[in-house]
Amino acid sequence: MAIPALIVRSSDRNLAFQSRMLTAWAILMLASAGGLEVRQALADDATRSATHAQERLIKVVNGNSRDKLTTFAVDRQGRIIAGVTGEKSLLRIFNSEGDQLAEWPLPVPPEAVNVGPKGDVYVGGAGKLLLLDSAGAVTKVCEAPNLAGAKDAAVVIQKKVQERAQLDVAAKQQDQIRTSTKRLADLAKKIAIIDRELKAIADEASTGPDFDAKEEDQREQERKGLLKKRAALVRLGKNLKTTIAATTGNRGNASGQGPAAATEPQPPSIDQLVAVQARIASISASTKDVFFACSSSTGSGFDVWRTDLDFEQGRKIGESLSGCCGQMDVQANDNGVYVAENTKRRVSCYTRDGKSVLDFGSRERGSDASFEGCCNPMNVAFGPGRSVYTAEAGSGRVKRFSADGTFMELVGAVELVPGCKKVSIAVSPKGDRVYMLDITRGHIVVMASSEMPPSAAVSSPQTDSLTSLDAGR
Repeated sequence: MAIPALIVRSSDRNLAFQSRMLTAWAILMLASAGGLEVRQALADDATRSATHAQERLIKVVNGNSRDKLTTFAVDRQGRIIAGVTGEKSLLRIFNSEGDQLAEWPLPVPPEAVNVGPKGDVYVGGAGKLLLLDSAGAVTKVCEAPNLAGAKDAAVVIQKKVQERAQLDVAAKQQDQIRTSTKRLADLAKKIAIIDRELKAIADEASTGPDFDAKEEDQREQERKGLLKKRAALVRLGKNLKTTIAATTGNRGNASGQGPAAATEPQPPSIDQLVAVQARIASISASTKDVFFACSSSTGSGFDVWRTDLDFEQGRKIGESLSGCCGQMDVQANDNGVYVAENTKRRVSCYTRDGKSVLDFGSRERGSDASFEGCCNPMNVAFGPGRSVYTAEAGSGRVKRFSADGTFMELVGAVELVPGCKKVSIAVSPKGDRVYMLDITRGHIVVMASSEMPPSAAVSSPQTDSLTSLDAGR
């Protein structure tokens, strides 16, 4: 591309000025015609710095069927265990190349799945916790312990919803009264102006020898127009007074009584609120405990529960954790309970009793450890060398951190349909493959690496004896 003539022909101008012009021209060209190449070069650099690249897709459900991919995990043999709902509830089993090996039927729709340190498969869904052996046989089914008090919690939540709705109705009514009163005052001012104009016309009326028929006719037409306008304003004022009176009289109906309340949206039923609490957002296990996240009994956010390996001794260890887009990923191993607190753009680590011991991540744009977008990281997983992997919705980025939260490397980025959603990840036993859920298109994305990840062993925030678990949800 030629250099602008303005520059090459300005030999009589200051050389410093010409230098600045050349620099500005170069920047302009990069930002316009060359901008695409620059952005592509930056993207290529980012790709080269990643340890993994997208290799293939594993199609779990047929786009023409009613089946829906909801969750997945990877076991110690490297098999992919994918949860499917639709006409039937089941787990579909694939090898690492994407070949389907088996189908395991389930008594409940799988909302979360994971693999324990001994190879057992844990499933959560519709208020049930399931344990399967490595061959897919269901060995235990229990009601999630949070449902024991779900009905009582639903009553409290429903009352809160009703109270909030009543406050909203009262606020709307008050705003309507305030607006109508202001408009009524404005109308009164306009009517007063018209009355003054009418009086002026009457005072100007000519009689006797000064009578001018043409001028009087014009005044009469003006007077009729003002009277018509005044009558319209008076009618509008009456309507506003009626509205104010009706709204004032109905303010008591915000308590849920009377005809006005019948037009307001009704709160969710108790059964609906119990069903919400029955949803299992994630499940995982350490060598001693099972942990799962569910909709909170407070009606806001998510609660985290712990049970023993037989789903007994249920105890709530975390309450009202904030999760965007209905997502709350909680993954546990013997190092602690790692939570993807996506609304805070961080990963937090807790003890088995719910005590906070660590958090990492950043909102700072451009930082290696930053999580960008409205709500990331969305999901977490464990990998070789005690490491923690994070997944971001929207960008499809996967990062790897040490157990103490030190950034290690960018694993890669997959092609996803943009949006705030569940992007579960799992890591193969050797770390040579990383998988991500593409819930929109019903497949699992496979990222592969030709090199083994370096060790991420560090001092644990809870204990130096760590156990790497298979990842998923």
